[in-house]
Amino acid sequence: MADRVWQQLAAEIVAGDVAGGRRLDEVEQAQRLGVSRTPLRESLRQLAALGLVENRPHRGVVVADGVGPGLFEVLAELEAACAKAAAERVDEAQAKALRRLPAEAEVLLPWLREASGNAVLRGLLNTLWYPLVKDCRVKTEQCRPFLELLRDQVADGNSAQAAEAAQAYVRRCRLLLLG
Repeated sequence: MADRVWQQLAAEIVAGDVAGGRRLDEVEQAQRLGVSRTPLRESLRQLAALGLVENRPHRGVVVADGVGPGLFEVLAELEAACAKAAAERVDEAQAKALRRLPAEAEVLLPWLREASGNAVLRGLLNTLWYPLVKDCRVKTEQCRPFLELLRDQVADGNSAQAAEAAQAYVRRCRLLLLG
């Protein structure tokens, strides 16, 4: 239950549906989300660990300012590190398999995260992208050229270009989702 709650709140915060600085009243949010205060508190702790909300003295839990843009800055750097690592590690058989993958985020990005060989990086990216996944799927067609370039650069072993392509993809997602 707490997973559903934090995921919904995270999606609302990242999308800008809940403004930065807004206080998240526990009673109000628990009623709105149809849960008790215990899973809500658990969710708020998870959101605080991600930097999406802050515990402020005498105010309670508030939505952090600049969450959407800040999140995309972090995602761009992490995706670049992931793409660079994958490009440096890719062997001929992996490159061949990679070239056959469709240029779709839900297929390509998990493959690259696994190929990076870094479980911490993979976990961070999966967690940080989760609130955005639904909205990103809607706009997949507009991101396809960026994903194709990313796929091809990694498959060719071009680590610097792969990192740049990953950042370009994330910047495009930011533009599409946040304007």
